[in-house]
Amino acid sequence: MHVHHFTRMAACVAALALLAGCAPKSYSVRHPAPSEQLVFGTTAPATTLALVDARPGAGRAFSSGILPAALTVDGAPLDAAGYLASNLQAELVARGLPTQVELGGTALPTLELTAFRMQNHRANGFSPFVTLTFLGGELVTPEGKQRLGVFVKRGKVPVWSFDEVVEPTFNQPLSLAIKELAAKIAARLHGARSSDADVDRLLKKIGTRGDDSYLDVYALGFTNNPTAIGPMAVLARDPDEYVRLAAISSLGTLGAVDQLELLTSIYRDGTLWQDRAMALKAIGDLDSPAADAFLAAEHAALEARAGDKEVDWTLQVVRLYR
Repeated sequence: MHVHHFTRMAACVAALALLAGCAPKSYSVRHPAPSEQLVFGTTAPATTLALVDARPGAGRAFSSGILPAALTVDGAPLDAAGYLASNLQAELVARGLPTQVELGGTALPTLELTAFRMQNHRANGFSPFVTLTFLGGELVTPEGKQRLGVFVKRGKVPVWSFDEVVEPTFNQPLSLAIKELAAKIAARLHGARSSDADVDRLLKKIGTRGDDSYLDVYALGFTNNPTAIGPMAVLARDPDEYVRLAAISSLGTLGAVDQLELLTSIYRDGTLWQDRAMALKAIGDLDSPAADAFLAAEHAALEARAGDKEVDWTLQVVRLYR
């Protein structure tokens, strides 16, 4: 009995070790499904948004990390700017804002894309395959420039095949990043927000809890409705890691300047790197004098410690806003 048990364990260990060494050279990702039942209750004129790819040369590699793999979509290499333009337009239109996103256009408003990439990491064959998704740019309007940043962290332990990581660590973060960017652009260009009824519906859904409740928490942030801030502050202390990260992130998306103290305490006292990094991302979103001063001080402190893996990852988040 014990011999069979240990034999099975040895076989599992061998299988995992083999799996760790056979990550694919490329992954096929999909286009995000636009949001449903989350229309902004805001009438807005037809808008053309120019998207200019201003990523520096060193930042144009879309997929990088400890397990290098190219990403394809529709059978061709993923073109970051083109992928963003078409899917950002689809999301804005689905949410009731008639918008045409023109790649390389010149008229205002313009989104100057400064970062869009996915970085993966895996410590060993028994640990999660993790992706860090960074999306940043400057929204240029006649009134000036506004910095926009998005950061999403996801992880999954592949048990039988690396195919298992595609949906949670590639497709979902890509979808979330584009939806968050769309919500931020909609707020800044049109003051767009969803109804209180949408907030109530999402809160009830989150209350029932399922495997993907974190996606509903993100959707709650994408309402741009300040009535979601109070419940979101409670969820920012949730025991479920991805619900908690979604809530911390969403306090930034919602512009919850009154929650700066909560966010700074999470950053100072959080036991997990991802909680601290997400709190710093949300502080960057707030774009208030106090938040900007805090971010500037932390940027300087982090630069002095550059070279540590987690510090370098955190710096990538901060640089979306500076």
